[in-house]
Amino acid sequence: MTDEGHPWISPVVNKLRLQIAQDPSLNYEYMPAMGMKSFIHASLELLLGKHSEAIVENRAGGLHTVGSTGAFQLGARFLRTWYRDARTIYITSLQKELHGFIFQDMGFMVYEYSFWDPKKLCIDHSMLLNVVEQASPSSVLVIGSIGECNLTQSQWAKLMSTMKSKQIFPFFDIPNQGLSTGDLDEDTRILQSFVSQGFEFFCSQSLSKNFGIYDEGVGILVVVALNNQHLLCVLSQLKNYTQALWLTPPTTGARIVTSILSNPALHAEWKYSLKEVVENIMLIKEKVKEKLRLLGTPGNWNHITAQTGTHSYLGLNFQQVEYLVKKKHIYIPKNSLINFTCINANNIDYITQSINEAVLSTRGPVKCLQKINDL
Repeated sequence: MTDEGHPWISPVVNKLRLQIAQDPSLNYEYMPAMGMKSFIHASLELLLGKHSEAIVENRAGGLHTVGSTGAFQLGARFLRTWYRDARTIYITSLQKELHGFIFQDMGFMVYEYSFWDPKKLCIDHSMLLNVVEQASPSSVLVIGSIGECNLTQSQWAKLMSTMKSKQIFPFFDIPNQGLSTGDLDEDTRILQSFVSQGFEFFCSQSLSKNFGIYDEGVGILVVVALNNQHLLCVLSQLKNYTQALWLTPPTTGARIVTSILSNPALHAEWKYSLKEVVENIMLIKEKVKEKLRLLGTPGNWNHITAQTGTHSYLGLNFQQVEYLVKKKHIYIPKNSLINFTCINANNIDYITQSINEAVLSTRGPVKCLQKINDL
């Protein structure tokens, strides 16, 4: 969100909207079922890197989808039909995701885990390793919030080794590349390791948030296979599913994204706008923590600035969140995850004073008492 409380739009996007609207050469015919080829190519390079061995070896491809939900719909349908040994899905992320409902509808047994440890008020870096060690063979592991994992190289190596031995299929979720660390490459660096280790995987890549075109539903289901023949087989089956789900994907958002990623000057301007957003989020978090300190709010609030990304946990318990909702009309979920871009100069004092009141009124420890799975 902007300081005025409106959805953030990358400045370069507005320029492209005008150009596209005034371009007389555009053909608004239906797209192929696979979607816009130039958009898929540009998205793949953004996600995996221009010189990725998967792209060079022609074993990476994708389908233009209706946002991340469309990507998970496609992936889940394929796995249900063709990955028949997989009956269990493990979803790991920073928060409860909608993907679980999609897999449940397909008949999978779904288990969800959060990186956030509500007792220690920190990211649990060992959670992902523990889930993989306990996971059933031939299951599917959905890995979201990669930027929050912060595993060491040896931990990632152990994770990949265990996944290979158990034949666990990875399904990554990249909902806002660049808005975690401010570095587009850093936010997806671990994907390169999975590629180099010979993994086949799916990846849902949403490009709505990091471009600020939320209403366009811009997404892609990325497929990385062992070789080109496998890739073509998978894509042909996925294409059949798209014809049943949406026939042809929307193109306006894809045109905007492609135009920016294909133009070095516009690409650089877009990257800079992401960096500005992340720096502003970090500044807001620092201000919230400092105001709580000055108010004398009980508890240690370092966990606020220790988290990255647009959304972070306040570390409040259920009673404290209920106080904020009912008494102060600050509407956040029960797990106290808040969008820090919604905090600005106009409301930061009210919000921090309300948090202080909530903590003092309950006189309990500042920790979340409910697991994310209870929501």
